[in-house]
Amino acid sequence: MIDQAAARLMLTIAETPGARIAGSVLSDFHPRHGRQLMEANLLMPQGETLAAPLDLDHDDEPVRLIWSGEHGGYGYYSPGADWVAVTPDRLSMFGVNMPALLVRMLAQLEIVGGAEPLALVPDAVWEIGNVRLPGRSKPVPLWVARRLSDPDCWSAFVTATRVRPAPGLRIVLSTTPTGRLPKQMFAGHEIVGVGDVADHAAGIAVDPALLAVRIRTGTLPADVPISMSADGGSVTVRGKRYTFTGPKQRAIIRHLYEAWENGEPECLTDAVLEAADCANSVNTLTKAFSGRKDWQEFIKVEGGRCWIQC
Repeated sequence: MIDQAAARLMLTIAETPGARIAGSVLSDFHPRHGRQLMEANLLMPQGETLAAPLDLDHDDEPVRLIWSGEHGGYGYYSPGADWVAVTPDRLSMFGVNMPALLVRMLAQLEIVGGAEPLALVPDAVWEIGNVRLPGRSKPVPLWVARRLSDPDCWSAFVTATRVRPAPGLRIVLSTTPTGRLPKQMFAGHEIVGVGDVADHAAGIAVDPALLAVRIRTGTLPADVPISMSADGGSVTVRGKRYTFTGPKQRAIIRHLYEAWENGEPECLTDAVLEAADCANSVNTLTKAFSGRKDWQEFIKVEGGRCWIQC
């Protein structure tokens, strides 16, 4: 068992470029929690480092280590020209054991089929499979990603979503804290910070009930005027939520939302209806949304074009 402090440390290490941490940092600042992670097989030795980080005599900057035959080991000279030896245990680097982390993180989730995680982006994005969540009649595809706040990792993630489009709804569990995730949203994808849905009594394991509620309610940053649920079933505009059940209506909303999100909101109405597979007789949005008028509160139609206005 790892406690919450160890779980937070694990997620922090997972966000570093190589998912690694120096042994000196663990021993100096996280001795107990680092030991928990190593005993849980979540951290493993990975070579050596030749820098001693956070040395108080050097303004907290990493100090390059040198080999001394006289002293028989690595170390550095202090500002007073005194030799400071660095013991072998402090030279070790420790890396995240990603297979073990994924097992621990997903331990409480029911994965359909039990397939092994597939790396879609090396060392950054993994396809887990379909997961069953409380209150949902159908399993939901699940990915796990790390370092989504890094521009290169985010770009690789975006490419992966385009190569393998979401079939309606896909959950992406991210080791990146929610506050550091890009504000850009993708239709069909619900990105959730692991820390937001972890079971506090089980370290880093995701709580299925919390995840189900998080997916159902969603979140909307204060400066984003419109958001669409990952499954396309609802859209929230300036705090008001609109729910759509018909597949063609959802397709229309998704099309217009993606156009708005891409910065080119105006669409040809005929093209929108065609993309939604509407019949030839359904040649206006009024007919497509027959029986309700609330869509007119945020969708504007003029001169053969339509767009979301928020």
